[in-house]
Amino acid sequence: MSGTAQPQPWHRMEIGEGGSGPTFVWLHGWGQTLASLERIAQLFKADGRHILFDQPGFGQTPPPPTGAGSADYADMLAAELARLGVGPCIFVGHSFGARVSVQMAARHPALVSAIVLVAGAGLRRRKTFKAKARSFVIRLVGNIARLSDDILGTALRERHRDRFGSPDYKKAGVLRPTLVSVVNENLIAEARAARCPALLVYGSDDTETPPQIGRRYEAALPIARYVELAGFGHLDILSRGAWQVEAAMRAFLNDLRKGDSL
Repeated sequence: MSGTAQPQPWHRMEIGEGGSGPTFVWLHGWGQTLASLERIAQLFKADGRHILFDQPGFGQTPPPPTGAGSADYADMLAAELARLGVGPCIFVGHSFGARVSVQMAARHPALVSAIVLVAGAGLRRRKTFKAKARSFVIRLVGNIARLSDDILGTALRERHRDRFGSPDYKKAGVLRPTLVSVVNENLIAEARAARCPALLVYGSDDTETPPQIGRRYEAALPIARYVELAGFGHLDILSRGAWQVEAAMRAFLNDLRKGDSL
């Protein structure tokens, strides 16, 4: 449904005075709200204007159209920024927010001066043979359960979801079609199409978006810097790791100001 998304107001919080500094757009991860990024954003409040959004379906922003993918989120965000008269911006995205940031760089480059991906999702993980076999069996059982429900009127599909569905899937509610859409995305082409500088910050202990994804982003993005923070996972990189993320971002931003090659 890319390209068909309709503009709608996004709930936001603003930090900083702006002035001569850049405008930052902060995009949270799946199941989170703008509050998850407030701690790090506050560390940069003297560096420019900061707009933290609740993305559609989270916090106080209404859900997107059914089945919207990250491209649709980017198109809706572009419309929201046009309404606010904002751009170009530095986009800081955590996890799912990184997907949207990459899509913004590929689809709306005039609005993007740089992207910062913190524990960024969007590339498919390389699975072991054992993991691939398990996924195949789970899909097969799910298809059999769906067929049984359709023909025999059983309720096996829901039981299958309860047993094998991820926590995000079980809690997604009306966003289930969107979750299915985004987890099946592979943004390698979009990453290659991005022409802005990119900072990639990943935790060494992250099991949801492991460092291998960051390294693959580094290889795909034309202008990229990869930073791995030892001892941090997918969520505590935003809290316990806030100071380390700040340090990586400040070095990146300083080099952008100086025009240094990344």
